[in-house]
Amino acid sequence: MMLDHKRHLMVRASALALLGSITMLAPSQSWAQDAGPAAPEDADAPAGGLGDIVVTASRREATTLSTPINISAIGGDELSKRGVTNFQDLSRAVAGLVYNSASIRDGGASSFIIHGLNLDGVSTGGERPQATVAPVSVYIGETPAFVNIHLADISRIEVLRGPQATLYGNASIAGTLRVLFNEPDPTKVTVDASGNVGATAHAGGQNYSFDSAVNLPITSNLAVRVAGGYTFDHGFIDAPAFYALESDGKPVLADPSDPIHSLPVPKSRKNVNDSELSYVRGMLKFEEGPVRLLATYQHQYEHSDGPDQDSYPGGPAPTAFSSVGDVGAVPAFQNDNFDNVFPHEFDEYETGAFIEQPLTRKVDLGSLEASYDFGFATLTSVTSAYETDSSAVNDSTAGYQKTLGYFYAGYPRILVPSTRDYNEKAFIQEVRLVSASDTPLTYSLGGFYMNQRSHLTSTDYNMGYDDYLTALGAFHTGTDVGYIYERQMRFTDLAAFGELTYHVTSAWQVTGGARVFRQKLDITAINALPICGSACSQDGLDPFGVTSATDRQKKTKVLFKVNTSYEFGNQMLAYFTFSQGVRRGGASGIPTTGTFAEDPAFQFYNPDSVDNYEVGLKGRVGRQFEFTAAAYWVDWKNPQVNVSTPNGGFPAGVNGSTARSLGVDLEAHLLVTEELSLNATYGFNNSKLTGPIVVGGRDYGGDGAKLPGTPHHTASVSANYDKPLASGLILNAQANVSYRSGISTSLTPRSNVDLPGFAIVGASIGISKEAWRLSLYGDNLADVRGVLSAQSLQSTDVRGINNRLSRPRTIGLRFNVFYR
Repeated sequence: MMLDHKRHLMVRASALALLGSITMLAPSQSWAQDAGPAAPEDADAPAGGLGDIVVTASRREATTLSTPINISAIGGDELSKRGVTNFQDLSRAVAGLVYNSASIRDGGASSFIIHGLNLDGVSTGGERPQATVAPVSVYIGETPAFVNIHLADISRIEVLRGPQATLYGNASIAGTLRVLFNEPDPTKVTVDASGNVGATAHAGGQNYSFDSAVNLPITSNLAVRVAGGYTFDHGFIDAPAFYALESDGKPVLADPSDPIHSLPVPKSRKNVNDSELSYVRGMLKFEEGPVRLLATYQHQYEHSDGPDQDSYPGGPAPTAFSSVGDVGAVPAFQNDNFDNVFPHEFDEYETGAFIEQPLTRKVDLGSLEASYDFGFATLTSVTSAYETDSSAVNDSTAGYQKTLGYFYAGYPRILVPSTRDYNEKAFIQEVRLVSASDTPLTYSLGGFYMNQRSHLTSTDYNMGYDDYLTALGAFHTGTDVGYIYERQMRFTDLAAFGELTYHVTSAWQVTGGARVFRQKLDITAINALPICGSACSQDGLDPFGVTSATDRQKKTKVLFKVNTSYEFGNQMLAYFTFSQGVRRGGASGIPTTGTFAEDPAFQFYNPDSVDNYEVGLKGRVGRQFEFTAAAYWVDWKNPQVNVSTPNGGFPAGVNGSTARSLGVDLEAHLLVTEELSLNATYGFNNSKLTGPIVVGGRDYGGDGAKLPGTPHHTASVSANYDKPLASGLILNAQANVSYRSGISTSLTPRSNVDLPGFAIVGASIGISKEAWRLSLYGDNLADVRGVLSAQSLQSTDVRGINNRLSRPRTIGLRFNVFYR
């Protein structure tokens, strides 16, 4: 891992040096302020008015106000002004979009929630994908893959709420998020450079970042654009009591002469959650008459020393690390002095973890878009592929001691590092034919193919346990490997889709859509308990305690969409949408025989589906006010949820019966004066189970239970003020506040924590002049300790509470330089 880390540092340094050299070589005259790439003008926008963003969600260019679905869009210049560089910042600016992850570490899987469609507990974050498919699909450019992408050199981000199966895949049961980059421009040389340096409260050093994008015309119809950057965020979590470790990872004994009763040796460390991200992206674009080609490749590297989590406030002694708390161990816990040596109460921003928890992730994405405009329609082919590879270590000690301590014979130095290695790769091909929009009858037709493979290996060790059993004179299997979970999946999806729109009048349109798909899923899941041996195996003989399950699912289904809208004059649009979505099922591979035998009901889970009903109104009042409003109702059948099995705590996917979600999404934009504009969002959601989840006799959620992770209320308000000064200078000021009400973290009462709501305030002030912008910014100015997720004391020891946190108050300087 260390060599790999150094290699990526060299790649990052080389990329930044190249970008910096190009920046320095660029001519120093003819600078102009960047407002993002030119977009088609909204013909209905009054001169000097707000004007809404041009989007391509419908596979045609249209403004957000003229697109008859529940959609939000934010342009790249607005993202830059607000300092939005990650998905958590983005979620505070979009009505109804929830993101419960906190840092680079959580970028292994989509943690987005739209319209409350989530049953999974939010305490584990998005470090790695679950077996079930995320309910919100994410497209990076034209590639359907979630990447915790650094939001720089972005043209716009589109958030499509509700199932988008017709045009964006069947797995999109809650919505789709699209991240679209600035494309190469063959008409001029451009250079963008930006960066910031800042300090975070409770951290021991500075944060800094640098991003650059260079656009170079090659011929009159061919251009290349290269973007790259590096971000370092200094850690703000302290560890008061790590274990001191031997070179082989086993705990150092405080009393080497007594391997049965000796405690480990504590040591402290500051700022254990430093993180860094680097990326380089190249794009090549060719346009000649009706032909358009766009090739894109991005490599991203991420590293985190540990999660943004604390264990505040801890709890009283005796804890699970004592003969009183660890009821049932034989012999009893062998050193009741543990709570005196290792703290059980913690200050804010202190973790109870015992070891470092590094994560390294590499992501590669590539795509080739080719299109030909026949006049009556445009034929587009998109070929894309991606691969993501990650390796992480998690401290699972506290959870093991709380739930399985009885199994480990009173071991007083329990230490369970969990190593998690994940690889996913996919090839995707899509072809679509989109008609011109100047006829009463328009259509979008296409075909889609995906071949996706993933491999997860998770291994838990109880370090030094075998030596302890040897000293105790007890039976042992000769290994510290406690548990291995391996999951391999191969998924193929072949689909045909289409939308047909008839413009009954110039103001009234009706759209019908369908997607027919055939899917095949092959999944193998293996659980092994080497530390337990043959007693825990499927056949009672395997010395590694192996159990396994294999499943092959084939499914053919048709999903439908109906949409209609009516335009009242040129300023108001009302619409109704009915749409469907579905997710595939799978297998869990849990043991059904042996010491930790589980009910066979946990072995497999079925597909789930939604029916979504939505009405909306959007429009413009005069030249100063724009708004969108939508109300929705979602029926969810057989909803999938990831759980831990009752006997051994194995990961398993199961199905509930029914759930429903209803709510509203509101957004408004007001141009108070030519210099001052206001933006506001509000989302209300009420989502709950409408039938219980009972599997194998265990209750995982009762009828009427609130779905976890989604606040009832989310809101944000932002103000932008741009005041011309003397000598061509412009004063730029911006302020924003976002609020989310409280959430529950799990459907299961034993695992649930009811978290309070919180508000985050940010602001910036600066000056700009044609070629540059400089601003002083502050994020989370009130230094609010925003808790995004937490673990229950009923399921873990106090040292594993693991509150996932928003970043504390951060103040710094941000600069932007443009060459046009």
